[in-house]
Amino acid sequence: MHVLSIIIPAYNEGRTIHHILDRVRDVELINNVAKEIIVINDCSTDDTEEAITRYRDEFPDFGIRYLKHEVNLGKGAAIHTGIREATGDYIIIQDADLEYDPEEYNLLLKPVLKGTADVVYGSRFIGGKPHRILFFWHTIGNKFLTFVSNMFSNLNLTDMETCYKLFRSDILKSIPLVENRFGFEPEVTQKISRIAGIRIYEVGISYYGRTYDEGKKIGWKDGFRALYCILKYGLSKDTSRFVKIKDTTRIQLSKKAGLWLAILLGAFFFINGTQGLKKHYHSPGYSHIFVSDGLGYYQYLPAQFNVKNLKHGQKWYLILDDGTPFNKFTWGVAYMQAPFYFAAELWQKITGQKSDGYTETNGFFILTGAMIYCFLALLLIFKMLRLRFGMLLSLATVVLLFYATNLIYYTLVEPAMSHVYSFFLVTLFVYRTPFFYRKPSVANILWLAVPLAILILIRQTSGIIALYLLLYDINNWKSFGLRIVFWLRKWYMVLLTAVVVFIVFIPQFVYWHLITGKYYVYAYGYNKIVDETFLFWKNPQIGEVLAGPVSGWIMYSPIMIFALTGLVWMLVKKEASAWGTLLVFIVVLYVISSWWCYTFDCGFGHRAFIDFYGMLALPFAIAFQKIFLQRKLILKLLIVPALVFLMYLNIRLSMMYRWDPCWNGPSWTWKHYGNVIHRASVGGDYKQNYHQLND
Repeated sequence: MHVLSIIIPAYNEGRTIHHILDRVRDVELINNVAKEIIVINDCSTDDTEEAITRYRDEFPDFGIRYLKHEVNLGKGAAIHTGIREATGDYIIIQDADLEYDPEEYNLLLKPVLKGTADVVYGSRFIGGKPHRILFFWHTIGNKFLTFVSNMFSNLNLTDMETCYKLFRSDILKSIPLVENRFGFEPEVTQKISRIAGIRIYEVGISYYGRTYDEGKKIGWKDGFRALYCILKYGLSKDTSRFVKIKDTTRIQLSKKAGLWLAILLGAFFFINGTQGLKKHYHSPGYSHIFVSDGLGYYQYLPAQFNVKNLKHGQKWYLILDDGTPFNKFTWGVAYMQAPFYFAAELWQKITGQKSDGYTETNGFFILTGAMIYCFLALLLIFKMLRLRFGMLLSLATVVLLFYATNLIYYTLVEPAMSHVYSFFLVTLFVYRTPFFYRKPSVANILWLAVPLAILILIRQTSGIIALYLLLYDINNWKSFGLRIVFWLRKWYMVLLTAVVVFIVFIPQFVYWHLITGKYYVYAYGYNKIVDETFLFWKNPQIGEVLAGPVSGWIMYSPIMIFALTGLVWMLVKKEASAWGTLLVFIVVLYVISSWWCYTFDCGFGHRAFIDFYGMLALPFAIAFQKIFLQRKLILKLLIVPALVFLMYLNIRLSMMYRWDPCWNGPSWTWKHYGNVIHRASVGGDYKQNYHQLND
């Protein structure tokens, strides 16, 4: 389903804003195109803000995203904010007055939906649509500016100054725009005209102009500014300002072609780049993945379908007082592994192999499933980022997230562990959140409820991700209050989510009752040897979790410093998902730091954060965008080899860790950490390096 992002810049439009929102809400778009409404209040001095918030309160299902500039920056700046926040496939600008009719969106959509246009201008001077008769000199001025603009752009537009311009999002987001006032129109026209292969169409629209007494703001000074902008950008030979669109429009890739190219490139990196790693990782055989916690998660499937005895058919368990074996892990990971378990069993049946559920074939299929879930999550991240950052930066982000963090280890080395599955589920939840607020339907809440339910079943603290949904696009207390009202009115969706969670938990309730006689238990509380509870609520070990020598997250995945840096920038710029991302990260960090085993000993890096890499992908990409937009060439030249080295180092550390999964136990010091980093950096055989490390 395609989405049209409608950007509505507003300055002192308190009298008309509710009328235009009514019209936008009422219009039905062709081909089931959905609407994303982004309203930017450019520091109005009248009751514009009150009018918008009242409207949001009255029509919470409409899903208006409201942003406000703290100082008046101009219409162009408001449009820039809207473009940055837009997530749709197409973008159109809608003034907050009543001069243009939203019913005519469909006229502009038709050429792009047919695949014949990339940009469509709505001209007030062609066609038989009605237009109000007003100012002679304004008409002359518009036609003169269009004429001069055409001279420099080599286009034959009839109305360059029109408000209604519809763009493919990937094209508009790729253009660096700087004009903050009414210079946006000539600037964007000159810049898109320079894109090789761009297809620009014009359609006739109606125009219901208003007088200055009715609120019109553009004046003669803006006309001179528009002429200046035409000359400035029309005469400019600085092609570097268009470098960001090189990978999509200059090579004339369609949206689908670009996406498929990225998928193929990603598959190349993912599959070919991991073949050598798997050879080292799985030298004992694929069945070796069924160990430790991974065995505990997986064993529900062989116990239920091979042994047919959940009570006594498991291998990794605690012993209760009555001697009954008890699996403290839950069904969640087994749910995710089930399709690949059944595929392995079917294959073994067809080929005449005997299976107890733990064979080499079972291990191979579970590993394949983990790789598929990881690849799907990375693909969702790519799709989330592509419209904003372009194909190249988005692809670089997913490659770095995989090869420069411990995600690669818990996908290929220990695929029976929970992290790659939680990574996929959290990423899916984050990806679907904007869809829900654009259209709060039952179908869209189910897209969120199902992954949330399985996440909670895998690890109950993962339910923290629900805060992301609650706080998405919330930047102040007033909008937070409106969000609470929205969910109170959507109580039936909350109830539906609770029902989904309950249904997903039914097999777990059955198992708990079978073993303990209770339908709900705190499974980790049954360990008689270790107190596996939250021992550090009052003294969370945050420093050790983030930067400790044992398994400090940043120490073993230093590239994630960029994610934290980007998160700070998101907060400053009031990005739609900034507060949701920050609060989820803080709560997750606090919970992890309060756990009895806060380092998650015998883990490569701090594995608990892997689950939330999909949420952190946006700040991660933002940080890199800010670096590569810098004019300092030396910074760009240094960062690329540094990123390559971090991928190299991460892969070598992963391989060294493979030889002894308990190399960084609680007795490790900074000396140990420095030694292992040194050994990983110097090259040579992984196993030899490991033994030298421990000599």
